[in-house]
Amino acid sequence: MKTYRITLKVQSAFGTPLVGDSLFGQFCWAIANHFGQDRLTSLLQGYTEQKPFAVFSDAFPSGYLPLPCLPSKFWQKTENVDRKVLKKKQWIPLETLQQPLSQWQQLAKAEKDVMEKTLRDQPHNSINRSTHSTGTGMFAPYMSEQIWYKPDTMLDIYLVLDEKRLTLAECEVLLDHIGKLGFGRDASIGLGKFERIQTNVFNHTNQGNAYLTLANTAPQQLDLDKTHCYYQITTRFGRHGDVKALMSNPFKKPIILAKTSSVFTPKKRPDIAPHFLGNGLGNVSYAQPEAVHQGYAPIIPIQIEFSE
Repeated sequence: MKTYRITLKVQSAFGTPLVGDSLFGQFCWAIANHFGQDRLTSLLQGYTEQKPFAVFSDAFPSGYLPLPCLPSKFWQKTENVDRKVLKKKQWIPLETLQQPLSQWQQLAKAEKDVMEKTLRDQPHNSINRSTHSTGTGMFAPYMSEQIWYKPDTMLDIYLVLDEKRLTLAECEVLLDHIGKLGFGRDASIGLGKFERIQTNVFNHTNQGNAYLTLANTAPQQLDLDKTHCYYQITTRFGRHGDVKALMSNPFKKPIILAKTSSVFTPKKRPDIAPHFLGNGLGNVSYAQPEAVHQGYAPIIPIQIEFSE
């Protein structure tokens, strides 16, 4: 498998955050629509058994990665620094990976310093054709949140790909289709559009003794040193996409995952650093028993001085 860094240019507001597990779900629908359901079924063989064909990261500001979720004891101590300022530092430039990890927090930047993004409420309503007005119940006006980026904002996603099963050229065709159609909620009214700018192989030379995750992760039943794993959890209330979104029950079962930027330490360091970590999750839907959820995440090896 190889890891690719794919740069996207934002073309519209987004209704759904561009996160890895959601992107994987829409990517699977694109495979089924372009290459047929049989091709998707073949690609998903072994998905829940540590054999994913593709693993997507979240989208990050171009040229940056998330600051690892670590206790403050691992960061270099500085005098007279406002803790509120430190808490806002969440993005590290890619070149920071070459520096000692203890310095990463000092070199990190707040989101407002690397990207302009705002959240806005968008009013919606449905017209009752018998009264030609809004009303109550299903015709009541409502608000939904949208994510707005500064024009020409660039985002990076990281893709771990098994090219023996799905080629990079095929992936690029599918991502281009998703970008033109729109990603996530309200794509039908123009949200979630992006343009793929470039694709490069991403090689990180550090071997490291721990892994930084670039997407939500399901780390259970892995050979990890639990005393040196650091993460926060999130509950994903997923729902089906494409034609399945129109079912009477489009919702999936809730899933608890470790958030992006978690740090996991293996009990035994492998000779060759893996490209991803986690589990493929099955049994996530009552309405579609064969559905799966991406509990894998692309990873970057990092070196931590645990003796501290």
